[in-house]
Formats: sequence, structure tokens, C-alpha cells
Amino acid sequence: MKMLSTTALGLALAFGAVTVAAPAFAKEKEAKPAPMELSPKVRTAAVAAQGAIAKNDFPGAKTALDAAEPEIKTADDKYIMGQLYLQVAQKGQQQDLFPKAVNMMIDSGKAPPEMVAQLQMVKGKIAYQAKDYATAEQALTAAQAAGSTDPDLIPVLVSSQHEQGKDLIALQALTATIDKQQAAGQAAPEAWYQRGIAIGYGAKPGPDKAAINGITADLAKKWVSAYPTKSNWRDALIIYRDSSKLDPDTELDLYRLLYSTGGMKGERDYMDYVLATYLRYPGEAAAVLAAGTSAGQVNPAGKNAAEIKGIVTAKVPADKASLAGAGKSAAAAANGKVAQNTGDAFLGYGEWPKAVEMYKLALQKGGVDANVVNIRLGMALAKSGDVPGAKAAFAAVTGPRKALADLWTVYVDHPPSA
Repeated sequence: MKMLSTTALGLALAFGAVTVAAPAFAKEKEAKPAPMELSPKVRTAAVAAQGAIAKNDFPGAKTALDAAEPEIKTADDKYIMGQLYLQVAQKGQQQDLFPKAVNMMIDSGKAPPEMVAQLQMVKGKIAYQAKDYATAEQALTAAQAAGSTDPDLIPVLVSSQHEQGKDLIALQALTATIDKQQAAGQAAPEAWYQRGIAIGYGAKPGPDKAAINGITADLAKKWVSAYPTKSNWRDALIIYRDSSKLDPDTELDLYRLLYSTGGMKGERDYMDYVLATYLRYPGEAAAVLAAGTSAGQVNPAGKNAAEIKGIVTAKVPADKASLAGAGKSAAAAANGKVAQNTGDAFLGYGEWPKAVEMYKLALQKGGVDANVVNIRLGMALAKSGDVPGAKAAFAAVTGPRKALADLWTVYVDHPPSA
């Protein structure tokens, strides 16, 4: 996963090496700043250093600056010395001088506002490369406050916070920035979502873990909303599954979503889905098994696949026949359990309108887990093409199943693109 850009902008620091672009300083020279109050020895050294730089005598320039450094008396002294050190670092390719030059310019308080963000950005990247993550966080936060638009700011800031064990803070900062960009009609880079999800998924157990899991789930939803590829859908759902304690019904509904997004990959995906359905919903298991075989992902001669195919093939005729009078039984039942079970059976056979009818009856009669029924009602409505109805059903889901219902809603709004 590529986390960071390597493009230097203005004073930006490329992540592979320190580089400072000259145009940012050319502008300052043209701006005709107010006269500086330089102490005599610093002024003399500055003139000597400028002369040496003009002749490409960078060791000579550094010698003059080093000799004058103890004589710094004013903020202007510090700023001009920092500028000159920066020119030596940049033009003389003396990478080790960048931290000193940038810090002097920042600490002087004399840098113009438009340059502060760039200087802090460079300072942050230098600190990050040196694994001084606390300093990197401080500088990058200052760069952000100063209005930096450097594309590396958020990735490096988030990584700095993560390296300090501040995963919750990192994810909060990341999601806030993504939300801000979305509100402005701008798409956040896909790598931002991926980095945030990786941090959340890898977070260690602790007091912040529940909050981290919540933000990670939200990031996954935003990720597949912005970049709804089959591969991304698969990754988002697998991360959700592996980071959650799912009951069998919720896990089954996750497999249904994974299947619907085209995210099934490999025999295990198909067989996990088949194993979750073949005893209760033989028609659904048979369809998934056939799809996996057709896709070349399931070996029909394999022991499990062959045995299950035999079981479901034998069960389907009688199971389908039992549904003929199921509607009447559901209507006559004292509660909605029969209607729910019948709806589940119709759902497994792809009989969407009949499933919708039964699920609505189950909710009307009561005595069922409304969250389970609503999420499956939403599935049946979505498959029937009733998008508003599906979204309303998913929105009615609360509790632990809400996260999956929200993902189903995203699927309805943003089906896989490729």
C-alpha cells in the first residue's frame, strides 16, 4: 500500500530524500520585505556567505555562517542565518543542514505567514524520517493550522500519531479531514482510507479499542462509497468480519453481501457461505456451490463440495414443495416466527417478492427479532429493485447488526464498479 506521495511542492520534503524547491524563496526575494535589524557580525557573515554561495563555494559559506552563529542577537539575525543555511543545504546538497535551517527560520518568528506552513511541513517530515514522531506531530499539526495543502500532510501526521500509539487520535484526525474534503466536494485519496483502516484493524486491545473499531467500520463504509470496486468491497467486509464478534445469522448476512458485491474469492469464501446455509437453506447453498464451481473457485470433486452437493440436491425438491402452503401457515400463526422462517426460505431461493411479503408479515405479527427481519427485508427489497424501501428497512436496524445494515445501504447506493 503506497502511503505517501513523493512529490516536492514548494518547501515540501520528498519522503525519500530532503529536497527544497527554490521558487518558494524567489517569491520572498521579490516581495521587498522591511529592512532587517542585523547585528554587525551577522551582517558581515551574511555578506560573506552570500558571496560564497554565488561562487558555489558552499563549504566556505557554511564556515562563515558557523563562525557567526554564536553572535546571533536578534530575531532578524536568526531568520537571515536560517535562510542562508537553507540555501547552502539546498544548493550545496548538504542534507544535514535542513533541520537546522528550518528550525532557525521558524524559531525566529520572522517567517512570513505564507511560508510558515511550508517550513512546519518540512520540519515535520524531517522529524518523521528521524523517527522523532512527537516533534513530527507537533510540526505537522502547526502546518495544518497554518493552512498547508501539502498532500503528504495527513498521511505523515496520521503515521506519526500511530507510531506513538495514538491510534484513536490518528483516526479521528483522518476522518475529520476526509469529512471536510467530502463536504467541499473533493474526493480524499484512496490511500488515506486504506491507511486508516490498516491502523484501526491492527490496533491492540485497550480502552480505546471499541471507539477505534467504530471509526474503522465507518472508514470502511466511506471507502467503498468513494471507491466501490469488488476488491475494496471484499476487503472492507473481511475486515468487518474479522474485527467483530458476529453471531451466525449476522455472519450469514455478511456472506450474502459479499456474494452480492462480487467479492467472493477462492474456495474458502464459497464453502464458508455454503456451510452456513446448506442445512437450513439448501436452495441457497446449491446456488452458491454452483456459482463457485462455475467460477473455477470450487472443486466439485472435493470431499466437502461433493458431499454437500449430494445433500442439498436431495433436499431441494421437498423443501420447495413445503413452501406451497407456508403462506397460509404463517398467516394463521400466533406470532411472526413462521413468517420469518418462510421469508428466509424464499430469500434463499431468490423469490424476492414472496420473501418481502413474509418478512412484513413477521414484523406485523411480532415475536421475532426485528433487527434480523429488517435487514433481510432490506435485502429482498433491494433485490426486487425497491431502493427506497430497502434503505428504510436497513435504517430500522439497531444494535450490533446496524454496522452490517449500514454496509448494505452503501451497497444499494454504491454497487461495485469493477
